[in-house]
Amino acid sequence: MKKIKIGIFGPKGRMGESILKQINNFAELQLSSLCENKKHSIIGKELEGIVVHSNLKKLVGESDVIIDFTIPEATINLLEELRNSNKQTAVVTGTTGFTKSQEKKFLKLCKGLKILQSFNMSLGINILKELVKKTAKNISEESDIEISEIHHNMKRDIPSGTALTLAESINEGAKVKKSNIYRIQSSNLLRKNNEIGFSSIRGGDVIGEHSVYFFMDGERIELTHRATDRKIFSNGALKAAIWIFNKKPGMYSLIDMLG
Repeated sequence: MKKIKIGIFGPKGRMGESILKQINNFAELQLSSLCENKKHSIIGKELEGIVVHSNLKKLVGESDVIIDFTIPEATINLLEELRNSNKQTAVVTGTTGFTKSQEKKFLKLCKGLKILQSFNMSLGINILKELVKKTAKNISEESDIEISEIHHNMKRDIPSGTALTLAESINEGAKVKKSNIYRIQSSNLLRKNNEIGFSSIRGGDVIGEHSVYFFMDGERIELTHRATDRKIFSNGALKAAIWIFNKKPGMYSLIDMLG
C-alpha cells in the first residue's frame, strides 16, 4: 500500500512536536517534509531523519498532505504557494488567531483547494459542539449563556478559536442570534439578553479546558471538555490527514470527518 506523504509546517511548535511523536503509530502515513520559520535555529538540522528547511515550494512538492499549526500569516503564505502550484496537496490546518481580514483572505485562498480546518482537532471537542448546538436549540431562549476557557501561558489569542466555534454552535441551534461579549473590568455593567459571555484564563501548562454554561431560573447545565494530553490533537490531525487524502477539493471540518 502506498503511504500518504505528510509534511509538517511548524515542526518545532507544541503541536508539531506532538505530531512527530505520534505519526509512527499510523501505518498509512510517511513523514516526508519539515518546514519551519527561516529564522528558527532548527533550520538545516535533522528531525526524525529529515532535514528541516524553510522553503514552502519544497514543502508543497514533497507532501500529499500538509499539517499546519503555525500563525495566520504563515498559513496564508502556505495557501498562496499552493495556489501557485500544480500539485493537489491537501492541508489540515489548526492555526488560530485570525483577524477578520485574515479570515476573509484565508477563505478566498481556499477556493479550489483541498482544506480541512478545525480550531481544535480533538474528537471530544467536536462532539461537545454538537451537544452545545442541541442544548441551545432546546433552552437558549430561557438561558444566560457563558463560555469559559483555560489554556497555557504561551497561548496568544484570547478567546481561543475553539471557544469562538462553540459560540457558533450555540447560534446554529438558537432561534434568536446571540452576540459575543468579552468580559472586562467594569463597575456598572449589567448582563443583557441574547449575549454569549466569554471568560479566558492563561496560566501554567494547561493544554485546554472549555466549558459552556446554560444558566436558567433555579438550575443550570454545564458542558465541559478537558484535554489532559496533547496527543488527542495530534492524533486527530493525523486521522484528518488520512481522511482528506482521497477527498475532492473543498473546505472541510472535523465534523465532516465524523459524519
